[in-house]
Amino acid sequence: MSRPESRPAATRLPRALRRVAALVATLPALVVVGLLTAQPASASSLPEGWETQEGVSPAYAFGIVLGIPLLLALVIAVLVYAPAVARGESVRPGAQQPEPQWLGGPRREINELAAPDSEGSAAGGASGSW
Repeated sequence: MSRPESRPAATRLPRALRRVAALVATLPALVVVGLLTAQPASASSLPEGWETQEGVSPAYAFGIVLGIPLLLALVIAVLVYAPAVARGESVRPGAQQPEPQWLGGPRREINELAAPDSEGSAAGGASGSW
């Protein structure tokens, strides 16, 4: 059964877009929980010759943990959708699919052997029998 939608068609979001939005909305919460529950190393003193390192700022940590994956996802999305958009194809779900292409399919050139047209024909490739 399909349930009736109360919102206009222009405001309905596709299911995949809603799932991505929900995932993106929960990622910062997961990162914050991970950062708050992380325990520092329990070493009480550093070996001789090692310098004390300063901590990483939260803004830098969020930039690394969230910024790089989001930037990578954006680059992949652009690489996937840009060729179709450049060809003028619709990238909406349910849009008409382009005509399938058979790459490396049969060719019809003059110098090719003719295919056999009957059981007794000698034309064509190998004529092995089993």
